[in-house]
Amino acid sequence: MPLNRFATAIVLMSLMICCATAAAAAEANSGTSKDVVFIYLVPSDRSVSDTYPAKITFAAKHFQSWLGQKLGGNTFRLRYPVVRVVHSDKPAKWFSSVERYSGFSAFYRNTLDELTRLGAAKLNDPQARFMVYVDADHACGQSGAGGNGVAVVSANDLRGLSGEKIVPACDRANGAEIAGRCRWIGGMGHELLHTLGLVHPDHSPACQTSQCRSEALMMQGYITYPKAILLEEEGSLLNRSLFVSARDTDSPIDCSLP
Repeated sequence: MPLNRFATAIVLMSLMICCATAAAAAEANSGTSKDVVFIYLVPSDRSVSDTYPAKITFAAKHFQSWLGQKLGGNTFRLRYPVVRVVHSDKPAKWFSSVERYSGFSAFYRNTLDELTRLGAAKLNDPQARFMVYVDADHACGQSGAGGNGVAVVSANDLRGLSGEKIVPACDRANGAEIAGRCRWIGGMGHELLHTLGLVHPDHSPACQTSQCRSEALMMQGYITYPKAILLEEEGSLLNRSLFVSARDTDSPIDCSLP
């Protein structure tokens, strides 16, 4: 090939690579791809943390890699930047209020209403699943939850990822309100997998022993993450999800390290 034609080919190839890279970046941020979106929701009386977005990003990537190992290389796709910071004009106490809802799900339902009002997330979005960290505490008798495409967790999850002191929701801490970053990544993973269609396997014939219930991520295994397990039936369901595909990820590092 003559030199000038060779040089032209190189230029064209470079342009194609640049265009392909730009297209991939545009897809990742336009909402046209099927992604898992992490949201850091900041109430009006809380300041944006300098560290929380980085801690959430670490957790997201760690669980993405963990799941990839469990599913033979298939895992979810993250949008970039991984964490979207969303500001609310509601104070932190509003999220646990019982004026509109009561019971276990009040914190989740209040948060979902606010996300919908802000246009930040919606149930069963065909293009995204949402993992939402709210810098607000749920009340005693309430909890984070996940399902129908949106998972919500509260301020203790942010504290747990950041090595800060856990604040019990009731007078005494329960068995889940423990320190250790791994436990809080496991808890996030548990709720996230609810958004991908998994349920608690307490009625599954495959998980009727105390050992299974203590090890299964979708039962109590989130407490001992990353040693938690996925049941074979759960892996099969996830591998059929439109939000799970073959993806190269780094091997997860020790999540207990600061």
